[in-house]
Amino acid sequence: MAGQVTVEEFCQASGIGRSVAKDVAEFLVARGIGTSDRGMLRFSGRDRVEAAMLAIQAGCDPEQVSGSLSWKDFEGLASHVLSSLGYKARTNVRFSKPRMEIDVVGIDGAFAVAVDCKHWKRANFSAISTFCAKQAARAQELVRKEPGITQALPAVLTLHAERAAFVGGVPVVPVSKLGSFLADVRTFLPELRVVTRQGPA
Repeated sequence: MAGQVTVEEFCQASGIGRSVAKDVAEFLVARGIGTSDRGMLRFSGRDRVEAAMLAIQAGCDPEQVSGSLSWKDFEGLASHVLSSLGYKARTNVRFSKPRMEIDVVGIDGAFAVAVDCKHWKRANFSAISTFCAKQAARAQELVRKEPGITQALPAVLTLHAERAAFVGGVPVVPVSKLGSFLADVRTFLPELRVVTRQGPA
């Protein structure tokens, strides 16, 4: 639940008793998820994703947890992480002819990371390969149409994966590892599918 709520509203939304809801709220706030001020709780979209990651780490079913999140929550978190690492972040970057959209783009000079936020249930390898190939095509279009960008790394962000994997050279990154992956991304570039104006690197 994003926005501002009272403890009573938090209790009703979570379906648990007042004392337990209060303990849960205090637990979350103590871990930097949400804020509390005079009986009012405030949660952002980023807080929702961080609470979901915490629930998964505690052993909750990832598919059930992901039902409480939206693709907008993922976009918000990816944008925040990119901005915190010095990238200029843009969301919902659209192109026409061909018509396509990139969820989040992080730009650092002439280099960009093009992120596709996938809010899926567990997918098989064939489906993931298709998602990665489509994201590589979007990254190529980004390089072709944005004059200041000469290289772009396509990436897929997901809730479920336990560790980063590379499918056809495209990283599939769990949301819990996004910050560490992006902080070190340039060291991985020789192994990844970086697209340039001339085609894949």
